[in-house]
Amino acid sequence: MTSKTYSNTKKSRSKIPKSPGVYNLKSKSGKTAYTGMTNNLNRRIKEHHQDPSKHFSKVSVKTTKTRAQANSIENRRLKNNKPSGNKMKK
Repeated sequence: MTSKTYSNTKKSRSKIPKSPGVYNLKSKSGKTAYTGMTNNLNRRIKEHHQDPSKHFSKVSVKTTKTRAQANSIENRRLKNNKPSGNKMKK
């Protein structure tokens, strides 16, 4: 598993890996606004960029070998960080 942060520019986003993992969308202040997981980090971040209601300045990603690993990490991050953009699971 590797972690890396990318700025919200087209050039930077193109370097995001196409592997499974967890991502945090960060506001300009650096606070986590949204946490998610996906099978393809690159594609999912591009989808977020196309949604004008989700403004972010940076994205941090953690690649995983499997979706199950990503699910475990996402649940832990949601519990600990309680991002404003996520609706908490009951």
